[in-house]
Amino acid sequence: MSKPDTPWIPRIRKGKKLTVYNGAEIGLWSGLVPAAVPIFNQIILKAMEYELTTDDSADVAVKIAGGGDGEPALGKTATHGVARRYIGSRGVEKAVIFLPSEPWQKHKNMLLMILMHEMAHAAGLEKHASDGVFMTLPNVDGGKITAVKGGRAMPPFFFSNKTVTRMKANW
Repeated sequence: MSKPDTPWIPRIRKGKKLTVYNGAEIGLWSGLVPAAVPIFNQIILKAMEYELTTDDSADVAVKIAGGGDGEPALGKTATHGVARRYIGSRGVEKAVIFLPSEPWQKHKNMLLMILMHEMAHAAGLEKHASDGVFMTLPNVDGGKITAVKGGRAMPPFFFSNKTVTRMKANW
């Protein structure tokens, strides 16, 4: 059984906004954090939002996993990233998203899907849904991304209604 969704600390939830620092502005990931933020904000239907900042003390930091001390090891065939949330007595206090340096698929849409999936984890969601960006593993067939074989193709990206409802309840 997976862990329950974990809300952010009350000070952050009150404003329904997370600041995000882009420390992934290299290689394949260059330009993708600024591209993902407005897409994520639109598809989460105002449950909360992300705001880009140049302040590296932001609520959420995005990094490329490089095998540094304590960083997750994401292999060369990674189809996912890792979101680590730091939880205090009143909720999530900070999150760091680690993206694979050499993802299995290098297509921009696949990279955006990986990033937005991890943004949902950083926002407090734990358990995966069965469709939309928050699925467990994507299906990639002929350049189309789907959550289930024969399902709705992305882009445009979407969260399932179930995921949006969970996000609203969490925030």
